[in-house]
Amino acid sequence: MRAVDGAIEKVRIDGDDVQVQTIHDAPPIGLCGSGVLDAIDELRRAGQLSRRGRLSPGPRVQVVEGESRFLLVRSEESGTCQDITLSERDISEILLAKAAIRTGIDALLQEAGTSAAELDRIVIAGAFGTRIDVESAVGIGMLPPLPLDRIQQVGNAAGVGARLALVSAPQRERARAIAQRLSYLELMLQPNFAAHFGRAMFLPER
Repeated sequence: MRAVDGAIEKVRIDGDDVQVQTIHDAPPIGLCGSGVLDAIDELRRAGQLSRRGRLSPGPRVQVVEGESRFLLVRSEESGTCQDITLSERDISEILLAKAAIRTGIDALLQEAGTSAAELDRIVIAGAFGTRIDVESAVGIGMLPPLPLDRIQQVGNAAGVGARLALVSAPQRERARAIAQRLSYLELMLQPNFAAHFGRAMFLPER
């Protein structure tokens, strides 16, 4: 769900105990993107999720119509009076998305002839990038395993850039110069794209 009041944005799992934090501390009504990443990374760290995204049997794992789901919030504690769960199908969709992001990052690094370890900084922009827990994004393999102080969240960079371009001629010229240096990388044409994407589908080891 969108990042609105009641959306779960942080998850912590300690054994059978699950703690969730919602936006504006409203009763939980679902998971937004940052909460999903947190939940998957926490399940991975707790040993309740395989590298392929399969849930291990446990007290909070339900099987509904043949599909396993992890119970995050019981119905009596949720704002919808229904259980809030994370299914293996949900996890599979997130792994596809994170594999696409990570494959893109790795392809750019390969094209530039450098490695993630040589990067001074990774900048994450946008609303989603502002709210995610960077440690969880690294934990599930969406971002390279760099020290967290090298990853910077900058919020609505596009909006800031638009305002700078409106009020500053030098900034407009700088934007034009950057645009002229940009090139497009077609991922599907990269050598070993399928192999890279396949590896990125797995979760890292605990």
